[in-house]
Amino acid sequence: MNQTENKHNPSFSIPPLGILILAAVCLVSFAISPIIGIGFVIGCGITIGTLLLLRVTVRAEHGQEAMHFVDTAVLLENIPMPKNLPVPYAVLDMRGHILLNNEAFAEAFPTKEAAEQAMEPLLKAGVKENEPTLLQTEQKYYTAHIAPCDVLDESGAVGSVLTLTLVDITAAKQKEREMENQEVVVGMLLLDNYEEVLDSLDDSRLPILTALIERKLGQLAASSDGIMKKLEKDRYIFLLPKEKLEEYKEKKFESVNEIKDISVGDHIPVTVSLGFGIGHGSLDLAMKNAKAALDLALGRGGDQILIKDGEKFLFYGGKSGEINRNARVRARVKADALWELLGEANDVIVMGHTNADLDSLGSCVGICAIAKTIGKSCHVLLDYESMGVRRLVSRLKEAGMADLFTDTASAMRSLSEKTLVIIVDTHRATMVESRTVLDAAKKLVVIDHHRRSTDFIEQAVLTYHEPYASSTSELVTEMIRHISEKIQLKNVEADALLAGITVDTKNFCVNTGAVTFEAAAFLRRQGADGIRVRLLFQNDMEVYRAKAFAMQNAEIYHKNIAVSVCPSTSENSLLTMAQAADELMNVIGIKASFVCCLIDHTVHISARSFGDINVQVIMEKLGGGGHLTVSGAQLVNCSIEEAKEKIKAAIDEYLEVEAS
Repeated sequence: MNQTENKHNPSFSIPPLGILILAAVCLVSFAISPIIGIGFVIGCGITIGTLLLLRVTVRAEHGQEAMHFVDTAVLLENIPMPKNLPVPYAVLDMRGHILLNNEAFAEAFPTKEAAEQAMEPLLKAGVKENEPTLLQTEQKYYTAHIAPCDVLDESGAVGSVLTLTLVDITAAKQKEREMENQEVVVGMLLLDNYEEVLDSLDDSRLPILTALIERKLGQLAASSDGIMKKLEKDRYIFLLPKEKLEEYKEKKFESVNEIKDISVGDHIPVTVSLGFGIGHGSLDLAMKNAKAALDLALGRGGDQILIKDGEKFLFYGGKSGEINRNARVRARVKADALWELLGEANDVIVMGHTNADLDSLGSCVGICAIAKTIGKSCHVLLDYESMGVRRLVSRLKEAGMADLFTDTASAMRSLSEKTLVIIVDTHRATMVESRTVLDAAKKLVVIDHHRRSTDFIEQAVLTYHEPYASSTSELVTEMIRHISEKIQLKNVEADALLAGITVDTKNFCVNTGAVTFEAAAFLRRQGADGIRVRLLFQNDMEVYRAKAFAMQNAEIYHKNIAVSVCPSTSENSLLTMAQAADELMNVIGIKASFVCCLIDHTVHISARSFGDINVQVIMEKLGGGGHLTVSGAQLVNCSIEEAKEKIKAAIDEYLEVEAS
């Protein structure tokens, strides 16, 4: 649009007829009453003075003797449209309504309503002069240039409008999308249980199995227009276009899961972990993301596929239990490494997660037993004694180990560069007993058995993370067994470790393996007693009433999932909630249970299953995590009813994905 400007300076004046009318009215006023006449004269003077003042103000602001209209109305005949302009162009009022447009604009937006609807988000974002903004329609992309301007009519009055110019960038966007789809994605593939599968087969069948695996992986690469190269006997690198990765995501990686169906007789199914990395043009970043995704997949138990795009992770699979890969060898290696770190340290601080349970405290006690064997001062950081560990703490103090415990303030006073801080039963920085000590520590060790989350403590000098294990107490017990020096546990220390294994395995019923029972047998030889351990689990009548309430009010969702609420009437409500979730799993037909409890404006959720339903994936949707069969989450500033609805929504989303 050609912006029209009047170059003359209009002056303020009263027409002759107006002067005659004013004079006549003035004479009549004085004839009626001198007072009325004087008032009329004064009124006329004030009016004329005000108009003159407005004229001066407008001239000062705009550099010309012109008056703005109060609204955005303009004289359309004063807005000539440019001819033969090849780009869509329109003139809008200040409210965003279209006043004028050219033919190119009419072709892009056949109706006025369609145009105003497309430009609504643009106008809501505010007018940014000389700053192009992306405008998207159903079929095209435009860069929108919008700017305010003034239009003058012949009398010199001015109106404000908006000019809108659109530049079609659809072709450029299509090229950009094509280039993005052809971006190379790096995948790292690992056969999780390759050694175990080979051990389960006769030597005569090994070449057949290997050939079938290679063939299946070759077909996978060919179907994706990619390449796959073998790096080691059980590790491959997989390069493919990004658009093929999107197709795999839509099909939930069915072709990858087909590897499990390979059969050469009775053998353990082959499971695969895959980590994909997207680098947005950088192969180096894509490779790093792929390695990080594979590490996280293995840390979560293996048999799953992860995609890392920037800081975002996408999870697929994870339906199998954790893969035990060379457990005894790793335990021995980690035990030797820990022994060396303890030897270099001046003192040791051990802490678990907030609201400590018996596994957390039991593994802390086991670490202290190792440290004291080598003559190092070791303390367990425990700011709050939850009901679940109060009996064990009392027994440790009765056994003359009262000086074993410390708090954050004391730990910070003794902390030095030579202090070794060991985190047990959690790998998440947000869940440690004292974040202050964690941030101040110069040397860290992490020992945990939970499936790996994205907020892993990365700065540890030694990480012993084994999701196959039943409990952290089991991992610590295995390390004690493999320490070269002879460690003789006290009865109460052995009881603490056995209690930790017992609580996380639900009395050796869940997530137990041969190593679990061997660890329990070792602790029994060290002096642990089953009766003393059982006394640590005793509850009062209030707890039983709370569990009975949760059982009675449980809602059956999708025919086989129990959702209930545990009252927060007792100090050990979290432990009661977890026990109620375990009790609900004893009901015939129940495959998963979810029990929530409101404590101090936070809803705590405890989830259980037998493995058919992956409660870890469901709890991760609510910001939590855990294991395939045992998991939990916390919802801050949320009511019980809202929490139940969120749980049901997460269950629905999970079941919908599983059914697709």
